[in-house]
Amino acid sequence: MNQRTISRILVAGMLFALVMIAANAWAQATARPAAPSATSQVPSKEGTSAKAHEPPKNPACRQIYDECQKLGFIVGEWKQDNGLWKDCFDPVVNGGKPTRDGKPIQVPVNPKTVQECREHREKEHKGAQGMKQAGKQTKPAPQ
Repeated sequence: MNQRTISRILVAGMLFALVMIAANAWAQATARPAAPSATSQVPSKEGTSAKAHEPPKNPACRQIYDECQKLGFIVGEWKQDNGLWKDCFDPVVNGGKPTRDGKPIQVPVNPKTVQECREHREKEHKGAQGMKQAGKQTKPAPQ
């Protein structure tokens, strides 16, 4: 083969590789899961456990969670400013303003309910930290 043929083959191969890379990147950018998953949600301040993304068991927190769902907030849609935890639940409980499309939104919950949920989460968080501290103290020292 002459040098011109080899050059054409190499150029065609590189073009094909670039087209395949671009098609893969485009497919990943436009792909959207059929149903939002809990793993795509922003990790909460308490940690990244799957338990943090389940509906709360505490009645006060569950009421706030349910109101956020009624308003159309969805687990895992935090990038679209529609995340149940980041854009609705956490701001209500932590004293911020829930938002949608950058605008504040009113969540119809009683301030007493918010306070009960906040106290429950603080107790839960302190209990988890205490367990971590106890775990660190009982580990044997490396030899």
